[in-house]
Amino acid sequence: MTYPIELRNVSYYYSPGTPLQVAALKNINLKIGEGELAGIIGHTGSGKSTLISHFNGLLRPVEGSVIIDGEDLAKDKETLRAARFKVGLCFQYPEAQLFEETVARDIAFGPKNMKLSDEEINERVKKAAEFVGLKPELLEKSPFDLSGGEKRRAAIAGVMAMEPKVLVLDEPAAGLDPGGKNEILSMISEYKKRTGCTVVLVSHSMEDIASVADRVIVMNAGTIAMDGTVDEVFSHSAELRSMGLNVPEITRIFIRLRELGYDVPADVYSVEKGAQILREMIRRRSV
Repeated sequence: MTYPIELRNVSYYYSPGTPLQVAALKNINLKIGEGELAGIIGHTGSGKSTLISHFNGLLRPVEGSVIIDGEDLAKDKETLRAARFKVGLCFQYPEAQLFEETVARDIAFGPKNMKLSDEEINERVKKAAEFVGLKPELLEKSPFDLSGGEKRRAAIAGVMAMEPKVLVLDEPAAGLDPGGKNEILSMISEYKKRTGCTVVLVSHSMEDIASVADRVIVMNAGTIAMDGTVDEVFSHSAELRSMGLNVPEITRIFIRLRELGYDVPADVYSVEKGAQILREMIRRRSV
């Protein structure tokens, strides 16, 4: 079976061979399957951003191999170049990467580098802009005239326009208000459903990961500390706390309710589910 992303015994060091050498990744073995929506969580310095920078060759492993869609990135330059179109990487605050004269040109930047026809490029720009909710009249504006949320959408559209096999998003909801955050997360879920694309979502927010991910990968001190479903990972709340993480706040509330003797489940990871359970409890008590 071929995996869109596979890392074999990958280690990476900053300032290797010097007294300042730091092991950022330590013997990582990881497979991410086709169509998965995998969440990567971990505290600052745990190795999250270093890990995803290996997915399209921005960083090359000091030890081990990175296999993208069955091809080792170390094979040759063409394989590496192809991987950068197969794996679309959108870093935190991607709006800082906007630079073209118009929004349309910014979204078209990736497809142009793929040497597509003008017709195909225009079609992809239109489709990506529509998907992220950018109105047609905004496409001819300067990206610097957009609102903060619109800039974020334009930057993500630029990656989507390449139609990558894997979409990697590093803290896509960072700095947004609750409404904007929910819109971005819903958009990512819908994109995965419509395209079948593999999605990797990096976040420090347990609530964000719990709301959309099929699988959770926990990074700690350059290693994969946990890897499993949302239920499997979030059931280890004590271990997560020892790594400077925590389960979602709504989960902590329901764990406390159980401790107080209320018959409620512990596997509540979203406010929506929690509200539904509490409404049902109130309804039963009022009958």
